[in-house]
Amino acid sequence: MYKRQLASWNAFKNLRFDEVLQILRLKRQREAEHNKGSVFFVRDRKVEIDSLQIYISRNPSLYSMLESGKEPHSDAVRDVSCRTPAPMESPSDPPEEQEMLNQEKAPEAVSKPTSELHNDLVQLLRTYVSEGFDSGTWVRSASQCWSSKGHRGPAELLKSVLDRCMTAALSVGRQVEPVAIRHALDSPFSQLIRVFKNPPPEMIPRVLCIAARLELIGRGEIQAILLKFCSDLARALYGPDHSLSMFWQTLLSVPPAERNRAIVVILTQCVSVFDEHLGVGHSLSTEVYLLYFDSVERQTDPKAQAENIACRLSKLDEKSADHSVLAMLKFEHALATCKADLADGKPDKAEDVLSQLDATILSPRDNSFRCVWLGYIRWMRGETTAAEKAYKDSVQAAKLTGSRDCVCEALFQLETFYLHIQEPLQAEGIRAERLNALRRLGAITWVDQDLSSGKESETSSKVTIIRIGSDTSSETWDPSASTIILEYHDLCNQEAADV
Repeated sequence: MYKRQLASWNAFKNLRFDEVLQILRLKRQREAEHNKGSVFFVRDRKVEIDSLQIYISRNPSLYSMLESGKEPHSDAVRDVSCRTPAPMESPSDPPEEQEMLNQEKAPEAVSKPTSELHNDLVQLLRTYVSEGFDSGTWVRSASQCWSSKGHRGPAELLKSVLDRCMTAALSVGRQVEPVAIRHALDSPFSQLIRVFKNPPPEMIPRVLCIAARLELIGRGEIQAILLKFCSDLARALYGPDHSLSMFWQTLLSVPPAERNRAIVVILTQCVSVFDEHLGVGHSLSTEVYLLYFDSVERQTDPKAQAENIACRLSKLDEKSADHSVLAMLKFEHALATCKADLADGKPDKAEDVLSQLDATILSPRDNSFRCVWLGYIRWMRGETTAAEKAYKDSVQAAKLTGSRDCVCEALFQLETFYLHIQEPLQAEGIRAERLNALRRLGAITWVDQDLSSGKESETSSKVTIIRIGSDTSSETWDPSASTIILEYHDLCNQEAADV
């Protein structure tokens, strides 16, 4: 009865996906045909631009649907209408808001040559990092660096968000259910809003590292969506003249064919900038170097990789260096040496390098990756049983991370192995497990632990995977669940601060 009465009153609060898609379709058509402004109505009720912008920022998949030509539901086509505003009527989209709404439009052509854009990007990067340290937005100690408002929470959340983007990207084109891919992308993109409100120091190099990897695996369209979303988000939060907003906008101004070269230039400068501010031996400087290595140097000759990492290791004081970061460097050095041995036709030596590496010092994620390479080497040598065990060990190590993203990647490697040894039934079973894990990916959020115990703030945060309003069937997923939890968490924090 309540629902019928509310419907009779034409009372509704939230926009719907197909309604916003129809609004964007109508807007594009009217601008192409008449170049006129528009006021939009849903069931004869005017749509406020603020509500529309919020919905668009939380549902970036709208633009991929728009570009693919997806037709909205017939009810949305019927319920959405528009008209040209009267001359004396206040426009529905002021210039700055209209610019936010026109996200589907390609960036305007820039007359600057690419070399000048590279210089602008480097200068904007240096300005942004300097402002972050000088203003006290980022706090540093002898071995750590974190956000003053969220400790290590925003950095850990950013890692989880970008891992989720890679998981979804790896699933695209592998016959995964589209609804599962959309849910896997919507969650991290909505969480990027929280990250950008309280950005960690390494946000730019970490996002660019993922952008480079997306291009490498042939997912340039997802890379473009990610960078565009970052640009629009920074502009909405900080205004068009902020150094972070100008950085992302300038990067989008680089022609797509030359964008990856620009990313390489920026990542190279990131290493120099953080070395200057924190010193070569600082753990965050080393993390930024590893991001650069993962995106740039990993594609070079393995012997050169090993030499460069050895040079970086020589600059660190093992007694004072962060043990986890030091372990990551040693693992990368062992992996580069392994690749060099394989290139020289020495699989036995390559296996010894990884087998002799102390797995106890590695994070579960790195150990999972180590096992994948051991499986590959043993498969090359014809040791199918030993290779299978290594791939299964990789899955077990991935499960220790507590991250379904990492588990999905390890399962994909095991599935591929079974396909190579012509075991389709085994591969199908692993594939079913992987897709089930993908469908069950939950909302990501971060919380800071109680600091009253006197522990250092950089070690007192964690990332939690929360599943709300969903089960093994993706149709029951509630996309607003993560927002509800975050709002509740913010409210609790505010009440605690008031007390």
